[in-house]
Amino acid sequence: MNAFLEQSGLTKEALTHNAWELIPSLSGAIFVLLSGSLFYMITRRLIEAGLKRTPMQRSLIRITVRTVYKWLVILLTIIFALSQLGFNVTAALAGVGVLGIAVGFAAQQTLSNVISGFGIFIDHLYRVGDWVTINDHYGEVVSISLRTTKIRTLDNTFVSLPNSLVTNTSVTNFSEQGMVRISAKVAIPYAEDIEKARKVLVEAARHIEGIRRDPEPEVVVDALADSGVNLLLRIWIDNARQEQQFTFRLTELCKKALDEAGITIPFPQRDVHMIGK
Repeated sequence: MNAFLEQSGLTKEALTHNAWELIPSLSGAIFVLLSGSLFYMITRRLIEAGLKRTPMQRSLIRITVRTVYKWLVILLTIIFALSQLGFNVTAALAGVGVLGIAVGFAAQQTLSNVISGFGIFIDHLYRVGDWVTINDHYGEVVSISLRTTKIRTLDNTFVSLPNSLVTNTSVTNFSEQGMVRISAKVAIPYAEDIEKARKVLVEAARHIEGIRRDPEPEVVVDALADSGVNLLLRIWIDNARQEQQFTFRLTELCKKALDEAGITIPFPQRDVHMIGK
């Protein structure tokens, strides 16, 4: 140790003196770090409480305060702590700016997702718990971050979609207004009475548990197809989570109700007329 100090041109007295001189600076840096942590803990709760009184979504509040605001406070605290140790704060701030520009160019796709994430919150496209279809993916929104939206499908698989993709494609939200209308398509022969089929299907639909009674089930003519008359049986439900479940049930009900009423469902057919010489 003594040989190393001699080669470095230092003495134990000089090291001791320098150490004592660093104590105030280290104490000041530690005080700044502790103060920054305490400041964040106090202001975080105040800011969250204030934002919860606004129409701002809870997910956006959590991301804004516990991610953006948190890292801003950490960055400023570290810079001020370094200033206590004698570092040039102005140079540090300039370096942070240059680094931010460099990171921005290197992570353009990530920044695009982040900006799109804020757009999702601002436009209220959907919330956690909503049932949506995004880019042909149907399921429940389980999380929204600044970069991605995660959807749980009916098969209990999870799909993570970049927010930039979400804002550049159509989004169907089944939960925004609460109740959802479900339709089942069924065909009857041209020779069959439409009103009879309507009464049969509506009466069968009224016995489905869990559907809304207002609006009531209805049957409308959808199209005059090649092989028969296409009807739509429509019902309303309160929870979009059950949309697929009721769709399957309604389709099966149409077949059973028409069979019991003696109404056949036509299949594709073509009449061929032979013309002699």
